Amino acid sequence: MRKVLALLTLLSLSYALEYACVDTERIVRESKFIAKTQARFKKEVQVYQKKIERKQKELQRLLKELENKALSEQAREKKLRQIRKLERELRTLQEEAQAKLGDKKAQLEKMVLQKVIKATEQVAKKKKLKAVFDCAALIYKDPSLDVTTEVLKVLDAQK
Repeated sequence: MRKVLALLTLLSLSYALEYACVDTERIVRESKFIAKTQARFKKEVQVYQKKIERKQKELQRLLKELENKALSEQAREKKLRQIRKLERELRTLQEEAQAKLGDKKAQLEKMVLQKVIKATEQVAKKKKLKAVFDCAALIYKDPSLDVTTEVLKVLDAQK
């Protein structure tokens, strides 16, 4: 009977060591690689924000000039045409920014996910794991099953 219990204990231990989990929220919070990627994306967002702000300031300036009572009817019409043109340009720029930044964000998210998966696979192969789960999906886990630190090291070592 003792031999059977010892065998079952050994089997359960080897079974437990074939699985691990990764805390994806922690990876997003702590990864230097992800932080650099987010910083590059923020810079691209800021470029568009500055362009849009310049157009908005120009539009405000033209609207203020339009309020001038001393403007002739011809000058007023010219200002209105400039305002309409600038409003169209502003809408176009906003739509372009939204489309390009949306596409860029999707590409970056896909690339980051692929890198996280690749890093997780490397850790899993090194530790000879059968499966790696997201820690958030588990109701209970032994802390020894968490390989997040190892995955972070591999991820941040990638170029």
